[in-house]
Amino acid sequence: MTPLLTHLMQRLRRSALPGILALCFINHANALPTFSRQTEQPCSACHLNVGELTPEGRKFKLLGYTKGKNVLPLSITATGSVTKIKDTSSSADPSVYLAKNNQPILEEANLYAAGKYWENIGGYLKWTSSFANTSPIYASGGVQTGTKVGQDTFLDSSEVRMARELKLGKHDVVWGLDVNNSPSVQDLWSTTPANAFPYRTSSLQNAWGIGQFGPTTLMDGGLASQTIGLSAYTMIDDAVYLEIADYHRSQPGWATLAMAGPQNTLKSGENPYWRLAWNKTKGENSYMIGTFGMNSRLARDPLVTGSASGKYLDYGLDSQFQHITSTHSFSAQTTLIKEEVNWGQLSVGKSHDNPTSNLVTLKSKLTYDYARRYGVSIFEFASKGSVDNSYWGYSADLTNPNILTGACNQYTSMLAYCSSNGSPNTSGSGFEMYYDPIPYIHIVLQQTYYQSFLGGSSFTDNTSGASRSASANNLTYLYILLSY
Repeated sequence: MTPLLTHLMQRLRRSALPGILALCFINHANALPTFSRQTEQPCSACHLNVGELTPEGRKFKLLGYTKGKNVLPLSITATGSVTKIKDTSSSADPSVYLAKNNQPILEEANLYAAGKYWENIGGYLKWTSSFANTSPIYASGGVQTGTKVGQDTFLDSSEVRMARELKLGKHDVVWGLDVNNSPSVQDLWSTTPANAFPYRTSSLQNAWGIGQFGPTTLMDGGLASQTIGLSAYTMIDDAVYLEIADYHRSQPGWATLAMAGPQNTLKSGENPYWRLAWNKTKGENSYMIGTFGMNSRLARDPLVTGSASGKYLDYGLDSQFQHITSTHSFSAQTTLIKEEVNWGQLSVGKSHDNPTSNLVTLKSKLTYDYARRYGVSIFEFASKGSVDNSYWGYSADLTNPNILTGACNQYTSMLAYCSSNGSPNTSGSGFEMYYDPIPYIHIVLQQTYYQSFLGGSSFTDNTSGASRSASANNLTYLYILLSY
């Protein structure tokens, strides 16, 4: 065991986790234990790894998490981690702007009410408490004065669904209804935004305003745990999957339904989401190719004071292949999303250079798993979009506290980094290795390398105005997930 991993394990043992850690030795499975207790099957029946479902797992989800016996549908998880960004020298004060870099922390805890609720109704409800976010990460004059990143405790991406099976002539049909708070969380494959790789990212990285894959589309996390949606779906002959949904602004009045992040500004009315996929399973192999998308209207960007409203059209193509055996398994996923935004003429010269913009993102991942205990993934990512100096460009004007435009400025921005040429273009690659030494313990080392970041091989540190190389953002993320 490495000194870094030993340090992290010692830190966890001294924290509030000893009771949870003791419980982890009781059952022999991984992923959410409540599902294993309900189905009386090992988690390997439904999961290739923590974030990726097998054909059996997709069917379990499709049928509303209702297969099996009635059990108390509760599970808990906790995560400890170390996040290290390669070089912080360009920051005005790394201890403030890149707080807790290279320090072991107890990152978060989760409570799940997941599984079978009634005969044909089940769900996956997840409440998250972020310990990394309890104290303000940004705490000095200028950009990030005393700002917290989201709520400390909130209802994370969750869903409740009702499903039924029927026979229509010679066709086997599953149909159902789903209520959720994150577009695409209800999807069956590990390719759509809410379920796509990486299955976990650093809370600190998100707080630093980096974003592991750089700028992403609105539906790729921008509405997660921020909305309320109702969808209707069907699967025909385990081959054709179709779903339509509509999302609305979420304004919960109960603390247990608190949202993550700033109040979203999704306009009420029609914000449709769609999904169409072709699926085939033959022996040890399964294949999927599909398309999905969402049409959204935002009143403004909640992270940018004085920002313009926008009409977003996101549409994507995705594919997945799995070869699964009890020992050697392989999987591959690719997702391409294009976003077109109409900001309107009034935004020109204020928060955007032009009335419209676009962004294209591409992600791909290849995984090898041995015996559901050891695994390695390699991944690549790229984003390319419209040049927009008003939004992405660094503003060096420190004499005007009334600057309101764009995501990058020295007074109202929550971003640590800005583009030096107005471009959001970002690309890179990386790997992830995981190890499950005993049931309910999942250890992951994730490494990300950047070829370009926000427009090229260099960009601007928003805290100091200094130039920063893309490779300086190379990120190491080591975490331990414990569950019961």
